[in-house]
This record gives sequence, structure tokens and C-alpha cells, in this order.
Amino acid sequence: CSDGFYGENCGRRCGHCKAFGCNKTNGECINTLCTAGWTGQKCDRKCQDDSYGENCTYHCGNCKWAGCDNINGYCPHKRCSIGWKGLKCDIPCPAGSYGENCERRCGHCKAFGCNRTSGECINTLCTAGWTGQKCDRECQYNSYGENCTNHCGNCKWAGCDNINGHCLYKQCSIGWKGQKCDTPCPDGSYGEGCAKRCGHCKDPGCNKTNGDCINASCSAGWKGQKCDRACASGHYGENCARLCGHCKDFGCNRTNGNCLTTLCSAGWKGQKCDKACAIHSYGENCAHQCGNCIQSTCDRINGNCADNECSAGWRGQRCDTECDRGTYGINCSKYCNNCVNESCDHLNGICQISGSCKAGYYGPQCSEVCVSGRFGTNCIDTCSGCLNEDCEPFSGNCTQDGCRNGYTGYRCHLRGTASLNNGESKSTIVGGIIGAILAVIAISLIGIFIFRKRTKGLSTPKRDTHFRNDVKESCNPELENISSTNNMYANGTLPVNLYRNTELKDTSNVYSNTEANNAFSEYNIAVGNLPSIATIKRKNNAFKREYSMLPKGSNFPHLEGEREENRHKNRFLTTFPYDHSRVKLEMYDDSTDYINANYIKNYSKDKAYIATQGPKKITLSDFWQMIWQENVDTIVMVTKLMEGEKKKCEQYWPESTYKQLVIDKFTLKSLVEKENTIYTYRCIQLSCKNTNRTVHHFHFTKWPDHDVPDKTDLVNFYRKVKSTPTNLSGPMVVHCSAGIGRTGTFLALDALYEHGKTTGFVNIMEYTHMMRQDRMNMIQTVEQYATVYDVLVEAFTVPQYAIPRQDFLNMLDSRLIEREYQKLQDLKPVTEANKFQAGKRKENVPKNAVQIILPHDYYRPYLMSYGRSSNDYINAVKIPSFTDGTNIFVTQYPLLNTIGDFWSLVYDNDCRTIVILEEINEDVPVIPSDSDHKISNDNFIISRNSQNVSLQDGVKVSLRHKNKKEERPITVFVYNDWEDNNPIPNSTKTMVDFLEIVSTTTRADHESIVVICRDGCTRSGIFVTLKLVLEKMETDDEVDIFQVSRRIQTRRPQFLSTIEQYEFCYSAVKELLSRESVYANA
Repeated sequence: CSDGFYGENCGRRCGHCKAFGCNKTNGECINTLCTAGWTGQKCDRKCQDDSYGENCTYHCGNCKWAGCDNINGYCPHKRCSIGWKGLKCDIPCPAGSYGENCERRCGHCKAFGCNRTSGECINTLCTAGWTGQKCDRECQYNSYGENCTNHCGNCKWAGCDNINGHCLYKQCSIGWKGQKCDTPCPDGSYGEGCAKRCGHCKDPGCNKTNGDCINASCSAGWKGQKCDRACASGHYGENCARLCGHCKDFGCNRTNGNCLTTLCSAGWKGQKCDKACAIHSYGENCAHQCGNCIQSTCDRINGNCADNECSAGWRGQRCDTECDRGTYGINCSKYCNNCVNESCDHLNGICQISGSCKAGYYGPQCSEVCVSGRFGTNCIDTCSGCLNEDCEPFSGNCTQDGCRNGYTGYRCHLRGTASLNNGESKSTIVGGIIGAILAVIAISLIGIFIFRKRTKGLSTPKRDTHFRNDVKESCNPELENISSTNNMYANGTLPVNLYRNTELKDTSNVYSNTEANNAFSEYNIAVGNLPSIATIKRKNNAFKREYSMLPKGSNFPHLEGEREENRHKNRFLTTFPYDHSRVKLEMYDDSTDYINANYIKNYSKDKAYIATQGPKKITLSDFWQMIWQENVDTIVMVTKLMEGEKKKCEQYWPESTYKQLVIDKFTLKSLVEKENTIYTYRCIQLSCKNTNRTVHHFHFTKWPDHDVPDKTDLVNFYRKVKSTPTNLSGPMVVHCSAGIGRTGTFLALDALYEHGKTTGFVNIMEYTHMMRQDRMNMIQTVEQYATVYDVLVEAFTVPQYAIPRQDFLNMLDSRLIEREYQKLQDLKPVTEANKFQAGKRKENVPKNAVQIILPHDYYRPYLMSYGRSSNDYINAVKIPSFTDGTNIFVTQYPLLNTIGDFWSLVYDNDCRTIVILEEINEDVPVIPSDSDHKISNDNFIISRNSQNVSLQDGVKVSLRHKNKKEERPITVFVYNDWEDNNPIPNSTKTMVDFLEIVSTTTRADHESIVVICRDGCTRSGIFVTLKLVLEKMETDDEVDIFQVSRRIQTRRPQFLSTIEQYEFCYSAVKELLSRESVYANA
């Protein structure tokens, strides 16, 4: 047989024998060696799936599909199993790679790399800045380091470097310092960068954020919340709470109160001149001794004796002058007339010449009349010749009884005969009558005196039945501590409400006991789980179930609000303040203490807030009285003055900046009024009795009537309120119209967010119940209850990326932009497929340029003036602008079958500006090519007014409705500096130029606009983002690309689908602000 053949008649071919061929008889290979890919004695069997090479002695590598090439071992399709590479897939993935063909890079694993199959890090440890099993997820906002286990410090702007934790803009939140902003301000400092020095606070120092002293106690000599104001003249000590003594000239030392000179005002002594003179002294430094006052006490200032009562022998106001000659005794009220020459001792009245009494008197003071039978000087003479020896003591003349027998003369001192005088019996009768009369008079006088003494304590002075008529009008009246029962019966009638004087059971700490805590424990949610739980609750309709379990209506007495004299002060006839928690106004003149307002507690303070109704015209004075007396400096208003045809609140602030408004005793001046995109801020100077205070007024203007606000808007507003520093210690006042629904929603956001930051948990059910203990029906609808969940998720998970306009150019950071975009992708709304029903209908499918970009049913505009062969559908979405009442309609470039729908969109929404971000398609012209041509469809005729004008500068066209004969001017702008298939424009400069031209026109027209690109998404997303960012920046003075992007992605999730587009928006804003900076420095 020839080589290569064997068998009968050499009819069979040898197998794949190597070298020496096969046996001519049986075909077996002579040297038993087969060529690559074959095996068997005859080398006629092909290698099986898992082997290859000579005699199939080699095993296939780790091919993805079944087996390998039987000759060379190469894997089919060049695909290896996970973890292998090479043509034969026999090379394990080198360090740092994994997956099919080792095409994937390991994450940021630490030390031992990753599993070449799964990519998971072998030791589960990531390098700094990364997390996840594969260490391929960058640390999220607010974390950094190995496995992202460290929390960012207190950075001022968005987060920290994910690797080392350094704050991205090298700026810390107030109260922190260091590269990581994790070092609190050292003792004695506070504020941004800890650059401010604390005031003179007592331990433990000042608040690191605002500088307020922590225990509200100042070192001696200082006052104010920050203890940075020296005591005013006349005050000293801790918090300047003590009054200086009675220093004479230069006041006192503000620290210890010692007088700066050693002189005290009259009546005072001591280093502080705060000790009254002792009872025996008076005058400056008590240097003078009192005069001869009774009890030796005198006025400590001027030395005058009380009631001018002097000790015996002295006279004058100070009792330091001896009695005049002839007087003596107390107040010199006695006379020594009976002394010879009226000369006596001024103290006791003893005659100065011993025994020198005038006739008829005797004794030391010559005050005793001579006894019967004596007369003359010192009564040394006797009247022995008188009958009964009874004579006149001064002259010695005998009385009318006459002389004894044998005596004669006036004094009966002459001897002679005389008859007995018969006047004895007369004298006796007359004397008896006179004595009886005098006795009766004396007894009557004594009786009257005793009666008066006994009844003096029983008399009751007449009460003043007019409450506090004597209190002068003041801003903060110091009311007397008058019992509530003092005037209960003053007008002779029983009080209307005895309940008001009965102390209610204290409900202020209803959540401090175990029973109350257990009642709501199942609703306690960890902050980290809040987003997922909120989603589950919404799907399971749990919000409605929870809300139905809350107490409704009135649960506590509210008698004051229902009193007839107070009912007209209530805005709604079913909303009253509970008596136990209501705010009581300080009363003056004929005012009452009633206002429809309640104190509301949070988790740390019983009177954290005041929830109140929107003021009425008749309660404006009451409202500002409450603001004044409660030391309020922040008012949050979450209603408009008018919503629809209904008045929700009376305007209680001045009309415009620097205009004054006088309400009763209060004067208001608006110092600042700045209208922002979602709220208006007012800084109001409130004045009363020459005292000025500053009140911050935050007016949220984006709460739709009978609906709930956008969660992003409400949280951004809340952050503005909380970021404004305040000076007073009073509660925050929040009001809507009734003061329960929107007010409760806002209060829940603040209380629960602060509590969640501190404890890591929130309990919406519990806190709603807490509020309803203080004011009825707080959080009025189940939609508002669900909104509390939404805004808390927003507050806890979405950082604030807004950058102040003036800081933007200095704060650009590519890594920050990447992290923002990643966060944007994480938060991108996932919308159910059933929300795009209109675009999927059979009759509408041909109207869509791209079938995966459809309008959300809730956000699409409905056409009204569509043609005969069309319907209300157009592939477009409506995006509200930051200018009230205007919208941006984003739609695809019209197709041949939708050009009529496009003009219906323009007409129905009265759009006066069209922005086209594509070259004009000549097959489907949106506008006529020149003034000689027109475009006509079912309902409209479009003509061109301007000729030879750059499309980028704006072309004027006219839109005329055929039936209504109405014609409207439209300006069309076309931007053409954009390459096909390029996700971003060619130049930031040309885009900014274009934006400025369009913005100038739209600002002047104040009308809605239409924006067109091929698919209604890719190019339009960039333009709309930039237009809204610039609108917001002009109003709010901040750049917030992140929140604007979220806003438009809610309407169309495909907007800004690449990082390049997001970065372009930053670059464009940088271009615009750089121009402003150049102009400003020119």
C-alpha cells in the first residue's frame, strides 16, 4: 500500500499518525504518536472537549464555552471563564484584575487584592475612600477612610474628601476647625474657623456655634447672650444683674461693685456704698451723727428727724437747736412761764434760779400751783385769815367764802370784826353741778375712744374693682402677682368660667413615662432606615392607617377661646387654643390676655415653638404684643395672604422697605425685604417705648392651596430658616391660616430632624401625638402626614450643594462635581411604567421620535386646539420656572405628523419664545425660510416677519389662528454650535452668549417658552438646567445645579444622563461668573 493507506486493497486511509505513518495491515500508527488533536492506536479519534494536542495529552484551559480547539487548545470565541485569560484561558487573572478574560479591574482592595472570579476583596478591607465587597463604591456623602467607616467632620459645604476626610473647600461649619473640621473650637473661641473670641462667659464657656454663653451666665461685669457687653453705668456683677450702690460721682467697678471713688451719696456707706447709715448717723459716708431726735433716729440722707419730733429740749428739722428761752420739752412745746424771767433748763424745764418761781407756783419747774392755804413766791405765804384758809394762790386774796372772824382786807390779813359770808352753801351746790357735768363728758369720750380702737381691725378698705387701671402702658409691663380670684366677684356676678382658675393636670411631660413610650415604640424608625420604610409605607397605604389612629378634634378644655368676648378673635369657628397650653398676653389698659396661639414642645424644651393662626385685622396688636413679650425674633409664615378668593391672613408688616407701620404701641420698619424663588425674607425692626428689636420674617410662598409642597422646596426653605443667626431666647413662631395643618408639618420637620440628629431615631407618629396634646388637629391631613416622612428623608439624605454666588469661582472641584453627579444618579426617581400611558397608546406611538423617551402622564401638557386628525397628546413635558406663573415646555423636534401639534402647544400656552437646539430640518421646517413663504396646517398659519437676521439673535414670526383671526408675535432662537452625536455643545462661551440673549427676551416678555431638540431630552436638558440655574441665581444669589437637576429629572428622568453634561453646566456657570468678575474689576 502507498503511504497513508492500509487494509484490503489499500482502501482505508491512515489516521493522523505522526512521522512514520501507519501499519499497512491494521492501520495502527507505527510509532504510536498522533499529530496534535488526535488519539487512539490508529490516531483516528478526535480529542474530546476537555483535551487537545499530540495524543490529546493536554487538558483544555478555563474556556467559557464547551471545550477548546483540539489542535492548539485555544478557547472558542476567545472567551474565558471568569478569572482566566489568554488564548487557551490557562493564565489566571493577574493581581488587580478579575472577571471574564480578566477584563475588569479590581476595586480599591487593601493588601491582598481581589478574588479573580467575583472581584470581591480577599480580606474584605478597602483602601481609604472606598467601600463594598468589591471596594468599588466611593464613600457616600459624609463618610471617608478605609471601608468608609469614618464620618466626615463638620464641613461647611458638601462633605469631605473620601480618602483623608479633609473638607473639600477647607471651610468648616460654625464651631469647628482643622482640616477635617472635626476639632471643636477650643475653649474661649467660636464661629467660622473658631476666629471669634467668646465673651466673658462663666464655665462651661460659650456655644461653639453662635457664641452664646452655655449656661446664660456671665462673669462679673458683663452681660448679653454672648456676655460681650460691659455692664451699663449703674450695674455690676454676673450678668450685670446687680445695681451699683449709692456711689457719689463716678459709679462703681463693674466687676465687684466697689465705688470708683471713696465717696458715697448721702445716707450710704461701705466700699460699695450699699449699706444704709446706722440709725444714729446720716449724710455722705454716714459721717454725721443724728441730732436729738426721739429714739435717736433720723433720715439717713439729710438728718431730718421723723415727723420733726425732737427729744425734749431741742427743735428744728434735725433737732440740733436748743429750745428758745422760755420753752423746753419735746419739740419745745412747753413753756416755763412760771420761772422768774422765764428762764429754765431747755431739757427738763427746771428753773435756772433755784426757788425763783413766780407768785402762786412752786416746784423745780414752778409748775405746781400753791396748795390750798398758801400763796405767793414759792408759796411761802399762808392765807390763814381766810375762811377755811381758802385763798387765791397768786395774790393771796381770799375766795368768796370771806374772812375768818376778826380778819379783814382782800387777803383777810388785817385783824378786825367781820360777819360770816353766806356763800358757802352756794359754792357747794355750784361745784357739785359742774363736777357732774365734767364726769359725764369724760365718760363719753372714753367710751368713744375704746369703741374705735376695738373696731379698727374690722374695717375693710374698698377694693378697686378695675383690674390694673393704674398700670402704665409699656412694652413689657411688670404685672403684679395678683391672684386670679381677686376680682372674681368684683362686679357682683359669678365668673363665666371657674375652670380657668383650676389648675389642669400637667400634660407637658406625657412622654416621660414608660407607658407612653411603649405606646409608640413600634413607630420608632432609625434614620438610616427611613428612606426604605417611607417607601414601604407608601406602597402599603400605611400613612392613612397611622393617621387614622391619631386623636382628632378637641381633647382638652378650650373655654377661653369660646368665651363670647373672644370668639371674634378666632379666624375659624372650630379651631381654639387649649387652655392649659395657650399663650397668655400681658394685659394693660382694657386689653384681655387672649390670643389664638399655643406653646408647642419638642423633645428638649416645653416652649420650643408657638403655633398660631394668621393674624386678623382686629388681632394685629395682640400678635405683636405676643412677639414682644415672648422675646421672639423668628417668625415663619407658611401661607399666602390670599389663596384663590380667600383671605388667609392679614398683612402685619410694612408695605415696603423702610416704610413704617404703627400698630398700637408698636412701630415696625422693614429694613430688608428680599424675594427669593421659594420664599421672601424680611428683616423687621420692632420698636416699643424707645427699645428696638430685630425680627426675622421667613415667608414660604410655594405651598399650593389644598395640596402639599415640593419636598425639596420645603427643606431648602427650612435650611434657610435654621441657618439665620438669632439673638433672643424666645420660641419660634410659626403660623399658616388656622395654625394647625401647614404649621404642624413645619414644626414636625424641625423637631424630628433635630431629634434624629441627636439620637439617630425619629418617631413621626409619636411627635404628631405630642403636638396634638398642645394644640388641636396639628398636621391636618394624611397628605401632610406623609409629607413629614418625605421631607425628613430629604433632609437626612440629601446634602446641601448650593454655593453662594460670590464663592463659586473659588470652590470648583472636579471631585466634588463627580460626587454630586453620583448622588444625583442615586436619587434619580424610578417611575412605574404605568405612568406613561398616553405615550404608549397605539394612536400616539407614531408621534414619538424616540420610543424610550415619553412624557410622564402627570407632567405632560394637554393640547386644546389640536387639528381634525389629531388629539390632545404631544411628546412634551412642562417644567415650572422660578418666575411666578411661567413654564418651560420641553418637546422633541416636530415630525411631519406633529407639526400642527407643536403649534397647538405654542398657542394653547401663550408661549412667545421658542428655543431650537438643532439645525432647522428643511424637510420639516418649524419656521418659514423667508418672509415670502408661510407654513399652514389645520388651525394655524405661520409667517416670518424679519429677513436676513441671525437665527441665534432671534427671528420674529407671527402665529395666526385661522378661525379666531388672532395673531401673536413669536421670537425664535436657534443654537447651532453643537456637533452631531456630541452630548455637550462645542463651547461654553457660545452657550452662555445664547443664554444671555434668550434670557433678556424672556425677562422682558415674562411669558412661558418652548425648548426643542431632536429627542426632547439630550440637548434640552443642558439648556433648561442652565436657564433655571441662572434664574435661581439672580434671585437667591446662589448656584444650585444639583437641586435644579433633581427638579427637572422629576419631570423627565433622562435629562443630564452623562457626567459630561453635568460638568458642562458647571463650566458654563463658571464662564458667566468669570465675565461678571472681569466687569466688576474693570
